[in-house]
Amino acid sequence: MKADAASPAPSQTQMLFESILDELAEFEERLETAVAADLGPMAEAMRHIVRAGGKRIRPALVILSSRLGNPVMDHVYDLAMGIEFIHTATLVHDDLIDRSPTRRGMTTLHETMGPAPAIIIGDYYFAKGANLTAGIGEPAIDVAISNTVMTICMGELLQMTSKDDYYQSLADYHRKIERKTATLVATCCFCGAVVGGLEPAQRAALQRYGHKLGMAFQIADDLLDYVATEAELGKPVGADLRQGTVTLPFMLALQDPLVGPELARVLQRQPRGDPDYELVVELVRRSGAVAATESAAQEFARDARAELAGFAPSPALHTLEAACDYVVGRRI
Repeated sequence: MKADAASPAPSQTQMLFESILDELAEFEERLETAVAADLGPMAEAMRHIVRAGGKRIRPALVILSSRLGNPVMDHVYDLAMGIEFIHTATLVHDDLIDRSPTRRGMTTLHETMGPAPAIIIGDYYFAKGANLTAGIGEPAIDVAISNTVMTICMGELLQMTSKDDYYQSLADYHRKIERKTATLVATCCFCGAVVGGLEPAQRAALQRYGHKLGMAFQIADDLLDYVATEAELGKPVGADLRQGTVTLPFMLALQDPLVGPELARVLQRQPRGDPDYELVVELVRRSGAVAATESAAQEFARDARAELAGFAPSPALHTLEAACDYVVGRRI
């Protein structure tokens, strides 16, 4: 049969999560319903963000981790929605702090509504997310979620206080991305295991898997800021450094004897303009930092996959294993 020419090709993410596309569709429907239940301005603002989409990796990890056991699906959806609301609330606040005009190619909330409403809306959806997860009635989930939010806040503070710290250590960088990204990914997998009724040892293995997957994801994401195009990113290439956020590709390029000295000279220029940042991107791309950063992400991904060795084969397990390749190979 001839393929329908009007049908768009499936994305990398859709192909990865093919085994749970029905569950993700149900998740989206419930998410829309939950947003629509809020007051007019609140719902309209959040609907703008929700419809922007995103890869929905966190809800997918909740669903997949739960599928390694025997979950009550209503609890799975409430957990996935709660975590997605919390994640989205962090993005609303992050965009305001970073003064980002766009995210995923769309105008950010503080740009359309102003800083004060953005803060209130972010706070509201932190609470809404926590309310959904608390309704499941699992104390282990409540503790994990509250610890995660505190950790994310500490990670944001670390990022703010390390702006323009071009010579920070690898341990400092790891600590920052662990708190800003890996902790929430680990919590998705751990809490999914809880609603799936898995044993404590299995919960711990999935939590470690999520942590290492999150580290790989963030390192690969930091690399995309230098090697992807503006069209792919939905923001200017090199946006992290423009905001003072120092990531692994830049740190490694600064140590590269071929480009490091020139990078150091660029850093001494004040003020720096677009040509300076474009030169930084070009130098990073020419350096050995790209390959070294890819290698660092792949190592975390391999370690994540190893944490799944004790689980019985299943479609959900296969997808969790495939996610390790996806996070380091994706382009957007």
